[in-house]
Amino acid sequence: MIRVLIVMFTLLAAFGASAMPGRPLPFTPDPAKQLRVIISSDAKNEADDDFAVAHALLTPTFAIRGLIAAHYTRTAAMLGNHQPTEPESYGELQRLLKVMGADAPLFHGAQRPLDARTPGLSEGARAIITEAERDDARPLFVLVLGPATDVAQALIARPAIAGKLTVVWIGGNPYPAGGWEYNLYNDPRAADALMRSQAALWQVPHNVYMSMRVSLAELAAKVRPQGAPGRYLWQQLIGFNQWASEHIKGVPWPKSEVWVLGDNPAVGLLLDDHEYRYQTRPAPVINADLSYGAGNPARTLRVYEQIDPHFVLEDFFAKLALAYGG
Repeated sequence: MIRVLIVMFTLLAAFGASAMPGRPLPFTPDPAKQLRVIISSDAKNEADDDFAVAHALLTPTFAIRGLIAAHYTRTAAMLGNHQPTEPESYGELQRLLKVMGADAPLFHGAQRPLDARTPGLSEGARAIITEAERDDARPLFVLVLGPATDVAQALIARPAIAGKLTVVWIGGNPYPAGGWEYNLYNDPRAADALMRSQAALWQVPHNVYMSMRVSLAELAAKVRPQGAPGRYLWQQLIGFNQWASEHIKGVPWPKSEVWVLGDNPAVGLLLDDHEYRYQTRPAPVINADLSYGAGNPARTLRVYEQIDPHFVLEDFFAKLALAYGG
């Protein structure tokens, strides 16, 4: 009996059953396969980050060690917003956690792109360092859904943590040319620091994450009915579409009935790493025009060439329905 109780308490501690939002899922993953996860999200830059963060929070294989609110300073300025953007991401993540009934540490990220002279150390960067230096055998992944500012700060301040974590970055353009891409543009210096670091790096470039297409009809059928979280995810996306129609003219984005849930691959790749759908490449340097230049050939990274949208999206839709559906 004592042995049974020990096993039960071990499972509860490992998977944080009480901390999982919504109704419990009808399965319990192997505790030996659990992963520690920190997510950096520029959550209020548009509408897809919330879907990926919600997906991660609903995934019992993940021990969510923190959410970091990321800035999107440079792209906001392109649209006439010159106010600090990190607080907007922080507020959005607060709202998402509340509507999901989820409990996860939330940290402030950097307020602006990386400064070469004084890189600084945001609250989020300190959280990455603390978690990487923790005595914990479970692998640590840092999912970067926006600019790489906070993880770059952490790696610059504590180079020794590079061997203790894996970074999954949604960003950059296809190889070999590179070029302008939203997340890269918001902090090219941080992306360059990430490329030059010794941290294990999985990159999901623009041509791959853009394959995560969903129609608004599909989201209305599969997301909106799933309780308060589903309604919130749906409404914040529709609200952004309405705002974009009023303020972004002459650009064919977002499309009339289509969205791209381009951040969800970061979650899906931790469930299944798509071992036949990436190449190992020399890490480039980031040139001033955001193109890729030749870097140290001994420094390599994993660059994804394909993702399985059906697997990733259906896992999210199913977990949302199981946790909150009627």
